[in-house]
Amino acid sequence: MRVLKTTALSLAMVWAVTGCSQFRDRQWGPCALGGAFLGGALGGVGGGLGVDEAEKSPVTKRDIVAGVGTGTLVGALTGALLGHLICDPWKEAPPPPPVAQAAPPPPPPPPAKGTKIATVGSTNFDFNKAAVKPEGRDILDHAVQVMRDNPSLHVVVEGHTDSVGSDSYNQKLSERRARAVADYLERQGVSASRIRTEGFGKSRPVASNATAEGRAQNRRAEIVAD
Repeated sequence: MRVLKTTALSLAMVWAVTGCSQFRDRQWGPCALGGAFLGGALGGVGGGLGVDEAEKSPVTKRDIVAGVGTGTLVGALTGALLGHLICDPWKEAPPPPPVAQAAPPPPPPPPAKGTKIATVGSTNFDFNKAAVKPEGRDILDHAVQVMRDNPSLHVVVEGHTDSVGSDSYNQKLSERRARAVADYLERQGVSASRIRTEGFGKSRPVASNATAEGRAQNRRAEIVAD
């Protein structure tokens, strides 16, 4: 009976220890294993001697075996828990949950067909000339960037002139201006297959050709989404 009471009391102590937060926050390791071996050995010896000294009636071999077994069990459990509590390593804290990343906004759609991307005006062409002046290259560089950002985009470069000169002369001049702009785009890496050119001569003025200011506005090349 004393052996059963001792076992019940020891198991109750073990159960109480397992409720300790420090116990729950440690990893099982070699300290618990070593404590179990040492506690079991000491518990077995103590259990056998305790039965011999505590029992008033003559002690039988069966009583000693029961005492040794109970002592070993209780000692092993107690030793394992104490070893675990004293020196087993702490559990690693779980990593923080990943921060949800907002999805990047979708890229803007390419310019719709007919959208004017850039206009190289009269200040970017000398009178009666087709070559683009250095001042016009910033405008063209913007168009190059738009085409790099939209690999599927195709454009038409439209050349225009004022009304000074014959129709045939202005037609050819407008075509040369369109070609000069296309050549610049191609030198910046835009594929020639994405560019077509068209000259309209003096047929599409945007201002009156009766004034110098109006004629200047009409001398231009436009890059339009195709």
